[in-house]
Formats: sequence, structure tokens, C-alpha cells
Amino acid sequence: MLLQCDFYYYSFEFRHATRQYFVGGTVSKFSPNTTVPSDLRKARFRYRPIPGTCFHCSYCFDRLASVRLKIASFSHTELDIPKFHDQNHIIDRFRNGKDLFDRATEPLRRTYANETDLPLLVKLKREHFMYMLNRSSLNAGFRDA
Repeated sequence: MLLQCDFYYYSFEFRHATRQYFVGGTVSKFSPNTTVPSDLRKARFRYRPIPGTCFHCSYCFDRLASVRLKIASFSHTELDIPKFHDQNHIIDRFRNGKDLFDRATEPLRRTYANETDLPLLVKLKREHFMYMLNRSSLNAGFRDA
């Protein structure tokens, strides 16, 4: 089996328009017959995908500082430029569902409330997780903007 996650950006409002997110596989208990995670990842295309089994939410942060930290710390150093750290740029992208790095190859589409079965904790604590549900406010839901 291969878990096929719904791939969201910024909140549960925006999904990647063209692809799903495939989890490589995990192992929680080792035994002499256990297949290690790297082998599972390499063999993932032999397994039947099961869609809609999990969520992956890139950049689902409640603070601008967290977005900036992620940009500064990941391996794509060519994307770590001042423009992408700019508060107005980040807020515009999060509010309007545009790719943070201006990549035409990463289209996003807006989802509708009835289209997503939210994680239970997000449903139960809507006020706490409002930034994951609605990015349309002037500050895009960021607590530090």
C-alpha cells in the first residue's frame, strides 16, 4: 500500500493543482524481517496508491517568522533571497494562493469548505487553527503581522 496525501499549501484553502503527495513509507517496529524506510521509498512505485489517506500542508505556519526560517534553512539556497522574505510578498502569496517563489510550474487551486475533510484537531479547535482555514484576512492569519 502507498498512502497518497492531499497536498495543501499555506492552509486547507489551497491545494496543489496538478499532483498528489506520496509518502515514502514508515516503519514503527523493527524486526529481522523489517524493510527499512529507504527501501520502502525506493519501491513505492510497486505499491497501489490509496488516495486521500493523509494530509501534507506546506508552509502552514501561524507566524511570518516561521516562513522566513523555513526559507532560510532549506536546501534550495537560490530561493533564499530578500524578495521572498518580504512581509508584503508573503502575505500576498498566502492570501491569494500564489506560489511563494513565483514558479509557474507549481500551480495552486482554491478549495471549498465541503471539499476537505479536515483533521479532527483542526475541527475541534477552529479558533486556534484559523490560520489553517482562512488566509483571506489582511494579515493572512499571521499572528506576528
